Amino acid sequence: MRIRSVFVVLTAALVASLPAWAESGACTAVGGVLMTNIAAIDGIYNLGPVFGDLGGSVAAKIVSVNANGTYTLQHYWVTNSGDTILMKPAVLTPTYPIPTDTSIVAVPWGNYSSAISGGTGKFTNATGTINYFGKSTLVLRYSGTVCYQP
Repeated sequence: MRIRSVFVVLTAALVASLPAWAESGACTAVGGVLMTNIAAIDGIYNLGPVFGDLGGSVAAKIVSVNANGTYTLQHYWVTNSGDTILMKPAVLTPTYPIPTDTSIVAVPWGNYSSAISGGTGKFTNATGTINYFGKSTLVLRYSGTVCYQP
């Protein structure tokens, strides 16, 4: 009976550790929703909560408004566990569903993405890409891939 109990405990421990093993050195699909308040801090930073696989909060600094109508942004992402995700600067190519109202910005798939360049905790040395779509003044969906390093 004692051997059976030890076997059950070891099996449970092995099964519980599988997600951590799968994470290391593996790429994982991620997705969810984020909401931001545009220029919420000092008229420069967007800020809001993130839900889904990378749940936590995100801030984005509007680095520049470019001559071709695009925006360059720098993201700051912190997960619910306190890990940070570092991102390279991203370029947003907006579209305007109502040409006479540039306060409404639509973001189709492919017009806005961020490259992951490391972070802290499980995102140390991570790589990947996060793509966004939606209405940038309120809610964006995100999907992408995060590749965790051992």
